[in-house]
Amino acid sequence: MNLNSLKYFVDVIKLGNFTAAGKENLVAQASISQQIQQLENHFDCLLIDRSKNPVVPTEKGRVLFEESEKVLKQFTLLEKAMQENVSKKIRIQYSSIMDIQILAEILDEITPIDDFNIEIEKVSLSNIARCLNQKKYDFAVTFDSEFYEEIDIETLVLYQGEYLAGVGTHHPLYKSKSLTMKQVYESELIMLSPEKIGKSYQLMLNRSLNKQLEPQISSFADDVESELLLIQQKKLLGFFPEHYPLNLNNNLINLIPIIDNPHKYKIVLAYKEKNLDKRSRIFLNTVKKFKQDRKNQ
Repeated sequence: MNLNSLKYFVDVIKLGNFTAAGKENLVAQASISQQIQQLENHFDCLLIDRSKNPVVPTEKGRVLFEESEKVLKQFTLLEKAMQENVSKKIRIQYSSIMDIQILAEILDEITPIDDFNIEIEKVSLSNIARCLNQKKYDFAVTFDSEFYEEIDIETLVLYQGEYLAGVGTHHPLYKSKSLTMKQVYESELIMLSPEKIGKSYQLMLNRSLNKQLEPQISSFADDVESELLLIQQKKLLGFFPEHYPLNLNNNLINLIPIIDNPHKYKIVLAYKEKNLDKRSRIFLNTVKKFKQDRKNQ
């Protein structure tokens, strides 16, 4: 006897025949009949009056039906409780190496407090808000720009800073200690494609126009590696978050601060409050406490 056989038995009684119970459970009618026969052998009694149409339980079958419903309901509650507790995976999406490094630092600190079951997946920045809205993930760690005008998505700031200008060795501005926005926008620029960076692209344009500056974007790249190559080969300027983990040991790219820079960024933990279960709320509160402790140090 097992839970499946009890469920099959309950469904046969509820639906009135073996064929319907088979369709309900996506198994052959013969399998249903075999499981019911095993129950009757186990209890050494007839449980179903097969002469009736629809079939009905015998007196002992009625007792088994009532008690089986209780058992199945209790097992459903048990499964739900276990899913909401330790076994529940907390699904986190991210979009860049900077996001994952910040997330790794936080997880390293909070894991000794509570050993969360974390599942992490990289998602294109332009898709990250949509995935959060569709409940594919519990949290997102990425640039806050993607959640602009997403009124149901809340954010917790994990890190913030400014964008720097990435300049190659062949560019006349390579050895500059700092640049003005006017110098940057008088140069030909390269950016990651709007399809890759989502709302960040339009927000960058909006900030520029507010400063009465229009960027000269001559090329787009699909990834950071391609962007770095084109910066060097085509004498272009690119934008990079400060402390972005670039491999600059060969000194081919110089990251230069920008005076009067309107382009700031925040790395945030984003979530939809109404989508969080008990385990996810514990995780969120732990991260909030970690941030507060860091602030007080």
